[in-house]
Amino acid sequence: MKVLNDIVSQPKITSDYEDHLMKDYPEYFIEKEVKSDSTNSDYDNYYGPVPSTASFLKDVLANRYFLQGEDGKSFLMSNKLSDLQYNPNSSLVKSVEDFYRKPNKNQFEQQIIAKNMDDVGNIEAFFSVIYGDRAMRVADFEKAKSYYQKAQDFVGIPRINYDWVSSEQPKVPHQYAKDEYNGFRNIPDYVFGHNVWESFESDAATSMENEDYTQFPFIKTMMNKLELADAAIELKKIGNGKDEKAAKASQLIGNLLYNTSILGYYRQLFVMDVNNSNGGKYDFWNTDKKTPYQYYYKNFLDRSYIEPDNFDLAINYYKKALALSGNKEEKARILFQMASAEQGKYYQYEAKNPSKISYSDPQYSEKSDAYQKQLDNIKNEKFRTYFALLKTQYSDTETTKNLMGSCSYFSYFMK
Repeated sequence: MKVLNDIVSQPKITSDYEDHLMKDYPEYFIEKEVKSDSTNSDYDNYYGPVPSTASFLKDVLANRYFLQGEDGKSFLMSNKLSDLQYNPNSSLVKSVEDFYRKPNKNQFEQQIIAKNMDDVGNIEAFFSVIYGDRAMRVADFEKAKSYYQKAQDFVGIPRINYDWVSSEQPKVPHQYAKDEYNGFRNIPDYVFGHNVWESFESDAATSMENEDYTQFPFIKTMMNKLELADAAIELKKIGNGKDEKAAKASQLIGNLLYNTSILGYYRQLFVMDVNNSNGGKYDFWNTDKKTPYQYYYKNFLDRSYIEPDNFDLAINYYKKALALSGNKEEKARILFQMASAEQGKYYQYEAKNPSKISYSDPQYSEKSDAYQKQLDNIKNEKFRTYFALLKTQYSDTETTKNLMGSCSYFSYFMK
């Protein structure tokens, strides 16, 4: 109670105060291994272990740092550096990096907080990949390249392999195979292609199809992120022209941005994930710039908050391509890609405008039907621009006919 009263009565947790904690209460900030016995094992198995005093005091301090705006220190009181991979939100990452770079850390910061800057390999490379990824998501390819140049020693997104059979070796760090995607290397040129059908579980050759890259020899069959950023920069330069090649270059950038969005087959590439398997990162209702944490960053992995995609970036590149292309079949393909990106904008709208009808409302069914009808009307009035163009101006193309066979919603819309 004495140390707790001491902490909560302190107006601000300063460096001098941290020195005081280490000097006068060192035993409370070093976690001790608690051996379970038969008297409490049943309780622990059902409710979980009772938090230690040291753990509780760390939570109090994590809250104080949070309130003081020292998010990096608050985060590291409860989490390891590698945990940032699950929610690579730019503002939090920057705060953690600021603490990492802080010179002359005091004893408390070194022994209690900085020890959670755990093994992510090269820490500089780890931060650089996160920042480079964010730059790619907002189509700032030059900035992404500058970060990726510092990330070439990246050893891979830290993941653990669990062995549920062996009690002697329950978990080991994952070792990435030479040809395996590790968060930086082994990205196929399909990333510039387009969907053949919507299936995240299928292999890339089944779900994706390449465009014609013969005019762009710098697009390699397999790339790392630095090479990918380089390719995007070259395409951007070519896209500033006024010919068919410029049209194709802009289309490929649009494809890259869509394919790596929350809706794309390569949605894992720029959000620090190892594959496109479903998870909280890919929920529209979770992608908000504002942190969902109110008190501190404990239980950080239970939620996700990643900056949302800007689908207009892809659409604007597609618009360039559409304006310059003289091939009607190509225009139909571009319009369908634009419609796909526009669908993402609709999902974002829908997530921000959820139904507020109470389940206890006696007219719940009627009101829910009316709400759904309203959403459908908004969808057709505001988010079906490019489907409508396809229907009115390109329904006779082979591309449109093929798309009706592979996209049931588009087929329904055309009828």
